[in-house]
Amino acid sequence: PLAVIFNIFYAPLFNPHYWVMIVLLFLLEKRFSHHLQDKYLQYGANSIVFAAILTMMEYFIPQQFPVMLGQPWIIFSDFLGLAPVLGLPAFSFVSYLLVFELVRLFKSQIVSKLNLIIILLFILINPIVSLLSSPSETVQLNTRIVQANISNFLKTSSEDGSYASTKEVIERYEKLSLLPFPHAGSLDLIVWPETAYPYPIDSDDDDITKTDLPEVFYRIINRARSNILFGGYDHYKSNPNGDYYQTEYNSALFVNRSSKLEDVYHKHILIPFGETLPFGPLNRFASKYIPEMAFFATGTRKTLFHTSEDIKFITTICYEILRPEFLRDYLNSIKQRPNLMINLTNDSWYGDTVEPEQHLFLTKWRTIEFGIPLLRATNNGISTFVNHEGIEVQRLGYGKTGNLDLELSLPVQTSGTIFQKLGIWGNVPLWLLCFIFHIFLIKFHYGKDT
Repeated sequence: PLAVIFNIFYAPLFNPHYWVMIVLLFLLEKRFSHHLQDKYLQYGANSIVFAAILTMMEYFIPQQFPVMLGQPWIIFSDFLGLAPVLGLPAFSFVSYLLVFELVRLFKSQIVSKLNLIIILLFILINPIVSLLSSPSETVQLNTRIVQANISNFLKTSSEDGSYASTKEVIERYEKLSLLPFPHAGSLDLIVWPETAYPYPIDSDDDDITKTDLPEVFYRIINRARSNILFGGYDHYKSNPNGDYYQTEYNSALFVNRSSKLEDVYHKHILIPFGETLPFGPLNRFASKYIPEMAFFATGTRKTLFHTSEDIKFITTICYEILRPEFLRDYLNSIKQRPNLMINLTNDSWYGDTVEPEQHLFLTKWRTIEFGIPLLRATNNGISTFVNHEGIEVQRLGYGKTGNLDLELSLPVQTSGTIFQKLGIWGNVPLWLLCFIFHIFLIKFHYGKDT
């Protein structure tokens, strides 16, 4: 019972769209109780309307962990040909449509044949479109994901300045980074996960390439001759009053083969109650009384990175990858299409639970929606590579220490997917078309009766 009570309070945070829908239905029934029983609603048009409304709600209403009803379709990722066209919202819409038709059948012994035909056609069209997609030109990238498996105690101790802890963290990353690469050719890119380097980097505001880097990166590049992308803290500025409020970014920092800091990405979407608080202007006041909260600064620039081999990639940090609208804006704002997405993550706070698997499961949708493969680097697992069809190619599991060494063939694409260009609004014509068909059927039926 206690768990149920707590879940009631958590539900508005995790699934607020369901609460909004419940309130709307309550108000509708109270205001239009007789009209809702009208003979017109015995048809499937209401299922279309409610499925579309719920899909829009779960897409646009902020959630702590963005989840849509259509997520489980990803297990058939290599057959989801409509995903690059309509995206995850279409699969949520069809899922809701099926649910509402089953509820209508159970409660009223009525089902819309048209809606069942729509669902069936949707299922059949997906694999057909998948078969029609042609393979693209590829480029090669040899990469290494370093999964050092740093415990939370060791991580926080190193960030607090403990010399022994910091030395242990840096040595572990350096040792793993310099292991022999088991494939043909040399390493092109070494990737460390979110906030892997424990000390802030003071990037040069005038010329980022003049930034003084920690000695460990010079040592690794001199021996491995590889580019490095690492998660860390980019120091922004010092406040006049001496506090640390929004003085650092949670960042992805890219160091080229010449040991120069070439570019940086600052995290845009900060996790409420972990990296900031959702209280707007009150956060500054609250920071004085909650010293444990990081209160990071919020990034503004959407960075397109280039390796020495001119492989183009973008970077997201942690839960940013779960927000399709954010990634749409990111891809539409850069001038060239990337060959790869890289997600830096640290799921160690959740321990050995189902969360790392769930986080990865939700992440895979971005690959098929945008047609771009994903490299996922985590502190303690699951580090993996997911190709542009949403298929997980190789992984390093939870709690394992080591490297995930990969020879990647990355697709070369000149234009974005239809979903990248239109987003959820590309679904609206489909919903309207289905609704109009229902209206015609209703008119035809009652016209024939009269």
